Amino acid sequence: GKILAQNCGVCMEDRYPTAYNLGSGRVHWDGWINVDTADGADLCADLHSLPVPSDSADAVAAIHVLEHFQIFDAPALISEWRRILKPGGKMIIEVPSLDKIINYIVWAFAHKEPLADFMTLHALYGDPRYRDPLMMHRWAYYAEVLRSLLEFVGMREIKEEPPRYHYPFRDMRFECLK
Repeated sequence: GKILAQNCGVCMEDRYPTAYNLGSGRVHWDGWINVDTADGADLCADLHSLPVPSDSADAVAAIHVLEHFQIFDAPALISEWRRILKPGGKMIIEVPSLDKIINYIVWAFAHKEPLADFMTLHALYGDPRYRDPLMMHRWAYYAEVLRSLLEFVGMREIKEEPPRYHYPFRDMRFECLK
């Protein structure tokens, strides 16, 4: 059957007094501070060094952002996002799931189905139609690896939840607390 994406432009997140949509791009969430290096962001900033006071945010979300950075940058990057959270603040991360991508490839081969680019190449490497190096992916995450990274930087109550954006059957979402 046909596979349809969820509407990425609609914010489906809870409201918080102070919340940051990290790497927002063109997707602006009402009630959140949208952070990106692109024009139109509420806060133009490098996600490695946020000009935000420590312990000041109730929530941060990075929806399809982490895969655009090298794996060796991930601990420092997630630590920076953790830094701005208040104690008990929530971090939300969604990325393509390498576990689901591999399962899809195995299924497609077993059923002699052609591979869909959005489930394979675009999920792993990014969509080349953007013609923008910043939109290309630099790492693919297994659920176990992302959970380990979150534990490593000191996040707690780490829970895998159903993804709310892009393709829920291809992607993964983790929510955790500082």
